[in-house]
Amino acid sequence: MVYQAKVRSRVEVLRFDGDLSVPSMIKMKGRMKRLLNRNHKRLLLDLSETKRVELAGVGLLVDRLRKVREQKGDIKLCNLRPEVERTFRLIGVNGLMESYPTQEEAIQSFAS
Repeated sequence: MVYQAKVRSRVEVLRFDGDLSVPSMIKMKGRMKRLLNRNHKRLLLDLSETKRVELAGVGLLVDRLRKVREQKGDIKLCNLRPEVERTFRLIGVNGLMESYPTQEEAIQSFAS
């Protein structure tokens, strides 16, 4: 898994270039921990390149969400492919995290 990170409007945008799997989430977990340690609590995951979602990978994502929210932050999602959105809906993740069709809409949502 390769990801790119950038900051836009005080939101850390992390873009996955692969599947949402256990190995990719273990790497992302470390990245998110470092961001939280530096007081970056507004995280946006851009899943535009994600084609497959593993249940265990989602479990690690939900664990990160809990940690971020404990520190008064949030994780939001954007650019979900239909198959990824469908998987999230089936396993109930869509009720835990907000998702947006574009990065811009997701970034604006952090301001409200």
